[in-house]
Order: sequence, then structure tokens, then C-alpha cells
Amino acid sequence: MAVKILSTSSSNQKFYHQIVSPQKKKVSLLLGAFLFTSLFCTPKLDWIRSLPKEFPRDSDLSLGTYQRPTELKSAMGSKNFQLFWKETIHILPNHEFKKIWREWRVYPKEIVFHQVVGRGQFEKSGEWVLFLTKELNTKECQVERNGKINQKQLTKQVPCDSFSKETNKLQDHKLLYYYDGHALYPMQYESGYVEANFGIAWETDKAYTKTKLFEIAKTKYGKKEFQPHVYHHVKLD
Repeated sequence: MAVKILSTSSSNQKFYHQIVSPQKKKVSLLLGAFLFTSLFCTPKLDWIRSLPKEFPRDSDLSLGTYQRPTELKSAMGSKNFQLFWKETIHILPNHEFKKIWREWRVYPKEIVFHQVVGRGQFEKSGEWVLFLTKELNTKECQVERNGKINQKQLTKQVPCDSFSKETNKLQDHKLLYYYDGHALYPMQYESGYVEANFGIAWETDKAYTKTKLFEIAKTKYGKKEFQPHVYHHVKLD
């Protein structure tokens, strides 16, 4: 976006002050502060797609399941529609991982199930983990609903024996996470491999560094009840 800069020469200053009201001056100052912050305080976001080559690699990441807290996405007490979801990252031996997103849409007479599974490898350096997804599998199915729905029991299983839609494709998705020894924090909000333009990286001031702004953003997004930016280690596989 091109930013038009007004001339500040002595011949134009008087005319500028005559045509610009105090309110417009205030808006201009605020816009200038925003542009300064955007250009000089927030790091470029391409750093969340890689780990510097000079960072020493290690394998100190606990194996097992990391689960994202899930909030209710349908109206409480609704009899016509309920939406449950679950998202996990499974850390496997040999620097491999599997990321699973599942969704159950419950209607009065049927259940619509959707699943996205990403597979790949990860690189780790200290508190930073880069997940490199190489393969993506998606599945969909629909089954008849029988009786009342128990959320805990429903989300423990895949409701279908066969799928109406299934696709496999190669993928090249990379995203950096912060690891505090117990949980994984993505630098950008992403769910089911659908990304949003906000997250911890948007509110920090230096790449790969635990600055004060980084810690504030990590705490803020990690504790969010809606769209939490964290996966907690729950058990060993």
C-alpha cells in the first residue's frame, strides 16, 4: 500500500495548517503511529514458517498426545443442532507427527462427521518446534442418529464404517510452535489446516525471542476460551 506523504517545506506549511483541522491532525498522528508500529515493531511473519539453519537441532519433545481445549460451538441446550469438535497433535518416534481434527455435526435424525489428518515430520531447536506437514487426508460421512447423544462417548470414536468422501493429497504446510515443556503454542491460529490472520506472532516484537510482548501474547492466547492457541500434553501413547 502506497502512503502519500504531505510536503513540509516552508512554502506549504502555512497552507497545510489552514486546511487540516485539529481532528484530522490527530487522525494523521494515529495513522503514523500505527504505520510505524507495523513497519518497525512487529517482525515480518515469514519467520513462523522456518527455523534458522544456525539453530542447533534436538529431540527433547515428549512423545504422546497434545490436545487443544474445545469450546461448545452450538447453542447450549439446542435440540435441533449440536456441534462437537476435537483437535490433537500426536508426537511419534523418529521426529514424526500426526495432527487430527474431527467434527461431529448432530442433527435430529443424523450425524455428519468430518475429519482432517495431517502427517509429516518436525524439527526442534530448544523451545521452538517447526511442524512440516507432507500429507493430508480428509474424510466425510453421514450416519443415522439413534437416541440421545453423549458428547464424551461420541467424540471418542469415528461413527462411520465407510466414508462417502475421502481424499489424499501431498501437502507442504509449515508452522512454528513454542514448546514450554508441557504444551505447544502455535504462532498463528490454525484449525483443521485452515489458518486465520492472527496469533502470537502478530503481537510479539522479535522473532524467535521470549520478549515481554511475546509472553503477554502467549498467556493471552493460551487462556482464550474461544479459539485457544495451545495444545496441552495429556498422556503418553
